[in-house]
Amino acid sequence: MRQPIKALMRTPAEAQDIHRSAARPDLPFFAAGACHVLAFAFLERYPRAGFQPRFIRPAPGCRGAHVFVSDGQLAFDAQGYVAEAELLRGHALACQPLHPGWAAEVVAIEVPLAAFCAANNHRAPWDFPGDVWARALAYLNRFPAPPRSVLHARSGAE
Repeated sequence: MRQPIKALMRTPAEAQDIHRSAARPDLPFFAAGACHVLAFAFLERYPRAGFQPRFIRPAPGCRGAHVFVSDGQLAFDAQGYVAEAELLRGHALACQPLHPGWAAEVVAIEVPLAAFCAANNHRAPWDFPGDVWARALAYLNRFPAPPRSVLHARSGAE
C-alpha cells in the first residue's frame, strides 16, 4: 500500500540541508528530494521497457514537484508500480490541503537528467553527498523488473 506523500515529504530543515535530506531512509529520500535520480536510474536499468520520465510541475508558489516514469498507463516511483492515474490522483489529494488552490501540470521530460536538473532547480546526482546514483540503482533491486507484458508489448514480441 502506498504511503501518503505528506508522510514522505522533506521537512523545511531537510530541504535546506542536503546532508540531512540524504541521511533519510531510502523510501522518503527517493520519494521526495531525489525522485528525479531514481526515475533516470530506472530508465538506465530498463531502457527498452517503454517508460518515459514525467514531471509533476506545481503552479508557482506551490510545493509538490515529483518525477516518476510511466508507459502511459503504469507508473513507477519510489513506492513501486501503480496506475499512473492513481499516482496523479493521490499526489494531488496530498498536496491540495498543503496549498489551497494547488494545481500542477504533468509534462514529459525530453532532455537528459543534467539538463532537467539545471532547468528545474533540481540537484544533479553529483551534487548529493555520497554516490546517489549507486544508491538509486541499489534501491531499484527491491522491486521487480517492469512486467513482462510491458516489455514484450514495447519490443513488438508476442
